[in-house]
Amino acid sequence: MFRHSIFVYILFTAIVPVSLSGQDALFECLDKQLEGLGKTFEAQERPPYFIDFRVNENKLSYLQYSSGNLVQDHSGHNRIMTISTRVGNYHEDNTTVTDVEGYGSYGDNYDSFQLPVEDDSMAINHVIRKEIDRNYKGVLQDYKSNINGKTEKKEKKDTIPAFSKEAPSVYSEPPIENLVDGTFIPRWKALFKEISEIFAKDSNIVMNEMSLTVSNERIYYLNTEGTRIVQNRPQLMLYVFSVITTKERNLVPLFNSYVAKNADGLPGRDQLIADCNKMLAMLNELRKAPLADPYAGPSIFSPEAAGVIFHEIFGHRIEGQRMRSEFDGQTFIDKIGKKVLLDGLTLEFNPTIQEYNGLPLFGSYQYDDEGVKSKAVTVVEKGILKDFLMSRIPIKTHLQSNGHGRAQAGMAPFSRQSNLIVKFDKGETDEAMRKMLVRECKKQKKSYGYLIKEVFGGFTNTMVFSPQVFNIMPTVVYRIYTDGRPDELVRGVTFIGTPLAVFSEIIAYGNKHEVFNGFCGAESGSVPVSTISPSLLIKKIETQKDPDTKVQLPVIPKPSK
Repeated sequence: MFRHSIFVYILFTAIVPVSLSGQDALFECLDKQLEGLGKTFEAQERPPYFIDFRVNENKLSYLQYSSGNLVQDHSGHNRIMTISTRVGNYHEDNTTVTDVEGYGSYGDNYDSFQLPVEDDSMAINHVIRKEIDRNYKGVLQDYKSNINGKTEKKEKKDTIPAFSKEAPSVYSEPPIENLVDGTFIPRWKALFKEISEIFAKDSNIVMNEMSLTVSNERIYYLNTEGTRIVQNRPQLMLYVFSVITTKERNLVPLFNSYVAKNADGLPGRDQLIADCNKMLAMLNELRKAPLADPYAGPSIFSPEAAGVIFHEIFGHRIEGQRMRSEFDGQTFIDKIGKKVLLDGLTLEFNPTIQEYNGLPLFGSYQYDDEGVKSKAVTVVEKGILKDFLMSRIPIKTHLQSNGHGRAQAGMAPFSRQSNLIVKFDKGETDEAMRKMLVRECKKQKKSYGYLIKEVFGGFTNTMVFSPQVFNIMPTVVYRIYTDGRPDELVRGVTFIGTPLAVFSEIIAYGNKHEVFNGFCGAESGSVPVSTISPSLLIKKIETQKDPDTKVQLPVIPKPSK
C-alpha cells in the first residue's frame, strides 16, 4: 500500500497571481475557466487534485509541388486543446496501479479536441466545460477501478509517486503577428516551378517533390498549481525530395532539407538552385554506383550521421519515463554513477540554446509541455551516466522533472529529447580519422571501410519483448580502400546493430561539430529535435542489404509540352 491513505485527496492549490491579463483573449478565457473549475468541483466527493490546459494554436501555410505541378496550396488556423485531470493525490492517483505493469495509464487522463478559432468566450467555454466533464468522469472511474484493484493486489507495492509537484511558473511572449508577408508564397511558387525544370530534364527521375511549411505556432499552458505559460514556436521547413531509377530499375532517393525560424533564414534562389543541381548530379552518380555487399567492419560516420546514431541508440534509452515500464528494456536503469561510454565523452541535452554557429536548433524551448522550465541536463559526464531526461512522471531515482516533458499537439506529454550536444575532450582531424580507419581495416583484414556522409534518418526499439536493435538509413556512402584507390560511392547500405555493442566499439571522434535538425516520433507524437555532434570512427559495425525494390517503368511516355 502507499503511505498516504486512499481517502486523502487534495483540492486546488492557491492560484499564483499572474500578470498576463489583457495579453490576449484566449489566455483570459482559459485562465477564468480554469479558476472557475475549482469551485465547480468542490461539491464532488472526489474533486481532482490537478488539472491542466494546453492549447496549441497554429496559423499554417503549406505549399507542395510534385513533378513540377502544384498539388497543395493552403493555409489554415486551428486550435488544438489538450486537457488532463488527476484524482487522488500526487503520490497515488488514477494512473498509479498499472505503473508496474506498463507505462501506467499513460495518456488515459488526457483528452484533446478542436477549440473554436474565434475569440468567442461563450463558445470556447462551452466546449471546454463539455470536454472537462467527460474527461473527469472517465478519470474518476479509472481511479475507483485502480483503488479496488490495489486492495486485491496487495503484493504489488510501489513507493514511487504518481506525479511530481513542481513550483509554478509565469512566462509570456508577445504574439508573432506576421511570420511572412503577402508576397512570400507567390515568390516560392515561382521558385518551385523553376527548380522543377532542373529535375524534369532528366528522364531517369521518377519523382520530384518540394514542400514548404510555414508554422506560426503559439502554445498556452495553464494548470491548477498556478503555472501560466504562453510561448511561440515559429518554424519554416523546406524539403526537396527526388528519386532516380538505376539501369536495374531500382529506386534511389535523395533529399535536402532546410529549417528556419523566420523567412530570412531560408536559402535564397541562387543557393537553392545550386544545391538542387548538386543533388541531381549526386543522384546520377548514385544511379551508376554499385550495390554494396553485406559488411562488418570499421566505419566513419559524418557529424550528421553520428548525431542520428547518438539520438537513436542512446537518447531514447535515457528518457526517464521508460523506466516506469517493465515492458521496456531499461538499458540504463541501474547505471547511474557507472561508466556507459568512452572516458572522454560528455552528452548534454540543452533546450535553452536557440542556435549553434548561426544555425537554428529545432529542439529549443523555454518551457516544456508540462509547464516546467527548460534546463541543460548532462546525462553523461566523461563516460559516467549522471542523469535521465525527466517529465513529471517520477522514477525511483528521479522524483522531479527537468523540463523534458514534451508532446505533439493533442498528445499526452512523455519524457523526450531536445537539443543533444555530443562533447569530447579532444578530437581528431578528418585526415587523421581516415588514416586510423585504414589502419583498423588492415588490422581486421578488410580491403575497405565505409564513410557515411549523409543519412535519411533512423529508428530504434527499446521494448523488452523485441530485439534491442537500431537501424540507420544512409543515403550517401563511400568505400575508403586500404590500397590507396579513390573513394568509391556505393548504394543500398543500411546499418544495423545493438546499442551496447556499438558504444564499446567507438575508437575515435572528430574535432568539428555540425548540426542535424529533424523530427522524432515516439509515444507523445512528433517533436522537433536537434543534434550537435562530431564525426565518429567505429571499430566494427554491421550492414545489411536494402530490399530489392524494382519499379515498373511506364508504358506510356510523359506528355510533351
